[in-house]
Amino acid sequence: MDERNQVRKQIIVFLLVTSIFTALLFIWMFYFASGDRGMYGALMMFVPAVSALVTSLFTKDKIRSYGWRIGKLRYHGYAYILPILVALVAYGTMGLIGAIDFYPDEVVNYKWARILGFETPAPIWIGMFSKAFLGFIMIFILATGEEIGWSGFLTPKLLKVTTIPTTALIVGVYWSLWHLPALIGGIYNSYYDAPLFLKVVGFTLVLIASALIKTVLIAKSGSLWVGSILHASHNVFLMGMAFDLTVKQGIAGYLVSETGLVTAFVYLVVAIWFWRRQVKKHQS
Repeated sequence: MDERNQVRKQIIVFLLVTSIFTALLFIWMFYFASGDRGMYGALMMFVPAVSALVTSLFTKDKIRSYGWRIGKLRYHGYAYILPILVALVAYGTMGLIGAIDFYPDEVVNYKWARILGFETPAPIWIGMFSKAFLGFIMIFILATGEEIGWSGFLTPKLLKVTTIPTTALIVGVYWSLWHLPALIGGIYNSYYDAPLFLKVVGFTLVLIASALIKTVLIAKSGSLWVGSILHASHNVFLMGMAFDLTVKQGIAGYLVSETGLVTAFVYLVVAIWFWRRQVKKHQS
């Protein structure tokens, strides 16, 4: 079997294993488990890593090829900054035109500030710093469970057999489908009042955009850690802090958050701009 066919086999096996393990986890989560579903959501984030390891053992792939090296630091900086840029543009624009409102109550009462020894409510900058520091560390650990699968295994394999845009589309669509039961079940964005089909559309476009940025970073750096940083920054700043600062009423659910159409549009523009910029830098 030539290398390209072997890689295609590994991709198919990974997607099948991930789908089976995820389906079993959701069956357990929704029908048999009790208590806080957030704990099971955290467990879900390690399914891609387990699936990648199982696939590697089954197909005799080398786990050391996942991209464990750090690579050039500037790509880690891009991974950290770009989701913040998306959040600032999407939420900031909607705030400036009066489509959404902001309030500090949730942020000034962050548990992260109490962990650092501050009494809550704390000044808003303390709340933001505490989540940007402690929250990022925790989310980074959880995100790495996913990114061992997405950034360490699936994306590099796809890049061996297809282009950056096609890789991003495949990863983004599957990533969205993988989350779909959690979105339908109300684990994601349950505070925003928007039709489910709009949430699914916005969410899918957001993940495709994120996958495009991530694919470019992985292609450039050869490191899975850029995926973990991008994922953690996305969750902490765009999905987390900006969401927490927003009044969740009116049309906010249609526009912003991880499923908002404005967020999706801004994310896609930033992702395409970043991809084209990196291509031009490579050609120059």
